[in-house]
Formats: sequence, C-alpha cells, structure tokens
Amino acid sequence: MSAEAIEAVKGAILFERRGWAFYSKVASTTKSEGVREVFSSMAEEEKRHEEALALHYSSLVRDGSLAALTTLGQASDISGEILTRKVISEIDAAGFEAAAISAAMAMEASSEKYYREKASEAGTESGRNLFNWLADWEHGHLETLAGLDRALMEKIWFENRFWPEI
Repeated sequence: MSAEAIEAVKGAILFERRGWAFYSKVASTTKSEGVREVFSSMAEEEKRHEEALALHYSSLVRDGSLAALTTLGQASDISGEILTRKVISEIDAAGFEAAAISAAMAMEASSEKYYREKASEAGTESGRNLFNWLADWEHGHLETLAGLDRALMEKIWFENRFWPEI
C-alpha cells in the first residue's frame, strides 16, 4: 500500500477523533436529554470508526494492505420522528444546541467530502469500499442533523410568525 493510503487513513482517524471530541463535549454539556441522546450516539459511532481505522492503519504499516474486516457495521438510526420532536421541544432554536447542530453539519459534510475523495483516489477495491462506507455513514449523520436543523428553523418561523401571508 502506498504512503498516500497511509496518510489517507491517518487523516481519517483525525476526523473521527475530532468528531468524537465534539459530540462528546456537546453531549456532556447540554441540558436537553434528546440532544444528549443524539450526540452520544454519534460520538459512539465516531469512536467505532476510529477503532476500525486504527486496525486498517496497523495493517497498512505492518502488511502493506488494509485489514480484512468481515463487517464494518451500520449506522445507528437516530433520526426517528419521536426523538426529533423531543429535541425540538427541548431546545431553543437560536441557542447553544442549535449552534452545535449547525457546526456538526459542517463537520459531517467536510468528512463526507474527504472520504469520497479518498475513495476515488484509492488504488484497491478494499480502499474504495472502506472510504465509501465511511462517506455513506457521515452522509447519514448529515441527513439526521439537517432534519433537526430544518425542524428548528420551522419552529423559529412558526413562533415568530415568519410565514408569508396568503
């Protein structure tokens, strides 16, 4: 495996560590049980990503190829309507938690872009599969967060009567 592959995996590990740190911090500081649940779940997933990537990194350095993992796992479903309603009812649409959701969206979009680029640059099918799996997972996180963000925006519009008159 090339030095570029090793650097790509190291970069991916850094993305996951940053995501874990951010999500863990939000989960530990929020007063919203719903936000804590969402961000705790996402922090756990980032940790699992990092662990999988660490195995790949060790294998790349030791053997020159990605580790043979039979399953990479699936993202947790944290986008349920009940949880979304709970989060929306518990937080201020212009407060800390809403800002954290917005920041997390930017982080997830950046991660997905990085992984898509690395998948297209990968010299092996296993490399493409690994980075596409990560990109898909991050895209799922982004969709969950975007749904929460849209619901918060609608809450602001409704509470402030921003709807256009008909």
